[in-house]
Amino acid sequence: MDTHHRIALLIDADNVSVDVLRQIMRRLELSGERLQHRRAYGSVQKAAEFAEVCRDHAIRFLPSTFAGPNATDIAMAIDAVELMLRQPVEEVVIVSSDMDYSPLIVRLRELGCRVTGYGQQGKSGRDIERDYERVYDRFEVVGLNKAKPAGRAPARPVGRREPIVAPPPVAPSVAAETPAPARGRAPRSRVAIPAPLPVAAVVATSLVDEPVVASAAPTREAKSRRRPAVKVAPAVPAAPSVAQALPAAVDAVLQACPDLRGGTPVRLNGVAVALRERGLLTKSGKTTSFFKKLEAHFALLPVDKPESVRFLGGSADGLG
Repeated sequence: MDTHHRIALLIDADNVSVDVLRQIMRRLELSGERLQHRRAYGSVQKAAEFAEVCRDHAIRFLPSTFAGPNATDIAMAIDAVELMLRQPVEEVVIVSSDMDYSPLIVRLRELGCRVTGYGQQGKSGRDIERDYERVYDRFEVVGLNKAKPAGRAPARPVGRREPIVAPPPVAPSVAAETPAPARGRAPRSRVAIPAPLPVAAVVATSLVDEPVVASAAPTREAKSRRRPAVKVAPAVPAAPSVAQALPAAVDAVLQACPDLRGGTPVRLNGVAVALRERGLLTKSGKTTSFFKKLEAHFALLPVDKPESVRFLGGSADGLG
């Protein structure tokens, strides 16, 4: 007899990352519970992003082809109630960082179902976590795995030779005197120690092929053999790139939705989801109002009833 609980796993792919979902799946598999239903909901763009993790864990991805910011939430709520009424399950696991599911959670608990929730760290604010603790039977926040890059030893410059250190200067010569002879002997004589050559500073670097000897009084021939000074042309400043000329708000939009860079129209539904994931657009914010503030760089198509948005380009003329 099967003693495991029957669990329905419902994933809001628009409000959780692939890495966090993998961590949650590992925790559920280690618990040994039976996941009778495994379903994920999200936009068409998210279907391609979650394809690998859904294949690895046998999750059915149900893409939402309807426009509107709440299309995924509504589809997921309908399936949750339908599963509970047609095929009763003991527990429903909801993976999302959205607070809109509170009415659904309360209704499932009224039907006698246990409801567990998982949210992503950073997307689930402290107020959301506190409110979720009131409606969920259990709610847990999962963080992202951020691996630190391995440290590398500093690279040694190639093609450079170590400078040759000049020898220490030689002490000046001192005349050594023999001890005074006794009376009646030959007069004392001085034994002179040969003085060394004048002290010269010899420094050879990687920029000079031959050592240069600095003398106190250079001869006329040495002056004629001096090398002419090499003049270095001043560095020409690099021209500013197109990315540097873009305003910060426009660059943030292109970072969130790279499909706009090509200049082709992109559906507002998919762009709205990307902007909300980056925190550029609030949950209740309108996409059309957002792009009207950037009308110098983006065009809404068609004008009377916008359904798509197009990037006007990043050239200097387009930025004027």
